[in-house]
Amino acid sequence: MSIHFNMNTQKAIECVLWIIQRGESSMYNIWKILFSAEKNHLNKHGRPITGDRYIAMEFGTVPGWLYDATKIKRGGIAFYREDSSLYAERVPQTEYLSESDMECLEYGFKEYANMDYKSVMNKNHEEPAWKKNYIQESVAVIPFEDIIEEKWLKEDLAYVAHRMVL
Repeated sequence: MSIHFNMNTQKAIECVLWIIQRGESSMYNIWKILFSAEKNHLNKHGRPITGDRYIAMEFGTVPGWLYDATKIKRGGIAFYREDSSLYAERVPQTEYLSESDMECLEYGFKEYANMDYKSVMNKNHEEPAWKKNYIQESVAVIPFEDIIEEKWLKEDLAYVAHRMVL
């Protein structure tokens, strides 16, 4: 049985705004900060922060829904893209984020913020989930099972993840 979470798009938007407010505008770095935060939260607390599905792309892990949202201006998205940077249209509404969400966002921020492109890429390409799922010249969804480190957690979440509210 595969693990599937229902995505919380509001939390995803607030996470991006939180990262931008903390001082990171590089879209590339923001996606890696989010991946690190989601992985950390999933393994520590048994749930991701947003539930967005990560994609293994040539240059690393990318949150699928958020990445697509930066390609097309969607009403109410609260941030916009110029070249390879993201800019906030408002401050994050942190009431949508739990204390553990923000702790793990801070963890991801410390891991990837303000790093140069090559360093971020090299670090992210060491991620086992990316290595396992990246297929050259292709786009592959990274299963949550490949992000979770503990076997017992994979087994437990296989039965309840799709019913969880994030």
